[in-house]
Amino acid sequence: MVLAMFHKLAFSGAAAAIAAAAGLIQSADVAEAPAYGVAAIRHEAEATVRYAAHVFDRADLGNDGALDEDEYVTLAIVTAELARLNGFVAIDQSGGVTTVALPVAKSAGLTGQERVRVRERAAREYAVAAGDDYRLSKDEFIGAVLEQFLANDVNRNGVLSRRELVAFGLAQSRLTALES
Repeated sequence: MVLAMFHKLAFSGAAAAIAAAAGLIQSADVAEAPAYGVAAIRHEAEATVRYAAHVFDRADLGNDGALDEDEYVTLAIVTAELARLNGFVAIDQSGGVTTVALPVAKSAGLTGQERVRVRERAAREYAVAAGDDYRLSKDEFIGAVLEQFLANDVNRNGVLSRRELVAFGLAQSRLTALES
């Protein structure tokens, strides 16, 4: 009898504790952080250097301090695929990852024709950036990304905002605005 009473008290005590904990959790106002960060409103040249260095480190699959053409093209295709799926490009900044919404049609992925176009564009970019040794060092990669930054910094103030930022995002994704 005492054992049965103990079970009833233990069960009802545990149930009360669970209910109280659930109430506390439910009443707490916890804002869930977005998976890919907030929308970027500006992007500075210094942040572009950090962003490019981070992208290079992720793309250097051989960990040999240089990108070969396959690594560069793979990076381009993966970036384009993610941009097509998500409708944005993620850019690492000092405050974390921010997103740049792109004026592209979101879909289940790149079409075969788009994949070929991205692959060919990336191969041309690689040939120019890698130079005579046909290996793309980290400094060369950062230089190429900075060139894209400068090409999109229309007012030459060292900061990309609004349309400049979208143009930079499109350059990173290698997609064309409003592609279907």
